[in-house]
Amino acid sequence: MKILHITQCLYEGGVTNVVINIIKAFSKIGVENIIIAPDVAEEMLRQLKRYTSSVYLIGCSVKPIDSFKYILTKWGLVEEIVQHENPDAIMIQPGWLSLFSHFLSSIPTVVVVHGTYLNEIKYMWFHPLKGVEKVRYTMGILLSQAIETFQLKLASSKKDTTIVAVSRSAKEELIRLGISQDKVVSIINGVNKDIFKPMNKDHARSLVEELFKVKLRNKVLLHVNPGPRKGTHILIKAIALLKKVYGDDFTLLIAGRLGPRTYREYIENMIKQLKLVNNVKLLGYVKRENLPLLYNAADLTVVPSYSEGGPLIVPESLACGTPVIATNVGGSPEYLEIVGLRDWVIEIHHYDFSKELALKIYKLLIYCERNSSNNFHYQIQGWNDIASTYLNLFKKING
Repeated sequence: MKILHITQCLYEGGVTNVVINIIKAFSKIGVENIIIAPDVAEEMLRQLKRYTSSVYLIGCSVKPIDSFKYILTKWGLVEEIVQHENPDAIMIQPGWLSLFSHFLSSIPTVVVVHGTYLNEIKYMWFHPLKGVEKVRYTMGILLSQAIETFQLKLASSKKDTTIVAVSRSAKEELIRLGISQDKVVSIINGVNKDIFKPMNKDHARSLVEELFKVKLRNKVLLHVNPGPRKGTHILIKAIALLKKVYGDDFTLLIAGRLGPRTYREYIENMIKQLKLVNNVKLLGYVKRENLPLLYNAADLTVVPSYSEGGPLIVPESLACGTPVIATNVGGSPEYLEIVGLRDWVIEIHHYDFSKELALKIYKLLIYCERNSSNNFHYQIQGWNDIASTYLNLFKKING
């Protein structure tokens, strides 16, 4: 089988990781992969050459805001590539490139949607952003949602096109946005079990201390990919509450860039004002190959997001044997339900859920003290299983 992948720029981030992992998994089960993308980072390109027969780079950096222009100026070239390669199926991701399917001939097509912004739109007005950055952030979210929804409605009108949401929650949100229920299915993301797997926790901690020049306390909490939408400011507030009841014998590691300048300054000031400098360590950008170390060094991972699609952080942490506390958005509760950790899901009923979060963290820390965290093992589907699910879907579309 030959699958043509039409993707966004493959630089870094969650969507890029999904694209690369699914292509690798397809290749392992005998699928021939072709990629069309605006651009691919040199490191990614080296990885992909082993798993693809052709990579077509047909533009420069593209975002949702300029996706219409990109699609309308490149669809003729994409059509020529389709005619030349004659694929058996087409896979488009993310959803704001789905308009390509409207111009292509009748080939079984899957459009992968990595989440909507419905929940974020509900809460984003309260995020601690200021001035131009707040306007840019909120307008960017609103425009991205509108652009992607418009394209998905057109794409879903085609007989041979199916929309795949990366969680049951995202599927429900797409239906609320007007996508026909008959045209949407959910397929959750997998995890690379060759990379994300348990290792000795003490060894992982010593490596983290050496690599990031930090001194870890008795218990270690981890927060990956911070930002306004990820609820980092709520987590910091919860940590201050936790310290009052649990004591200060813990370290919170925050891995990733904090986002807009005004938000970063807000977080840094929070840490100082709440006297958390010795408990909260900002690691900044972390290379993906170092994430397994962080997951294994941690006693628990916290994902306090206002909005998610199919967050890779949750299955990656679980695959390393580290339990997760997460809000009830996107695929987070679905992953936790699969491994029997539904009790660690936080229902968001109002903007500031720091008290509820602090209580969950406290309870899970006590649980980890009573049960050796080195004995936690969670079964998560690998990418090979997910690739097989996609192949079955293509066969179903093809009749």
